[in-house]
Amino acid sequence: MLLVRQFLIIIFFYALGELVSYLLPFSFPGSIIGMLLLFLSLSLKLLKLEAVKQTSDFFLKYMSLFFIPAGVSMMSSFGMIEEYLLAIVFTLTISTIFMLAFIALIVDFFLKRVEDV
Repeated sequence: MLLVRQFLIIIFFYALGELVSYLLPFSFPGSIIGMLLLFLSLSLKLLKLEAVKQTSDFFLKYMSLFFIPAGVSMMSSFGMIEEYLLAIVFTLTISTIFMLAFIALIVDFFLKRVEDV
């Protein structure tokens, strides 16, 4: 019963994110909004980590399985991917470099913040 309650809490935040996304005047993924709302509720201690820990650990453990449908879909669209391969590789390379730099700045910020405490 505990796992069902934890799963329902995660689904609640997903549905709340979808609702917020629907109400926004611009397009933004509801799943991302739901994940941010869950993060905020955990950070602000509105929700205890134990309320979702076991189910979220399960999802993280088997996360690679969730990428199988996307991989199969990519393989079925290989003709289109092959046509734009150079642009895709260039975009992925540049975005990866930017993300690594951005994450390094965030980690540096938090490390300095922890040292100050």
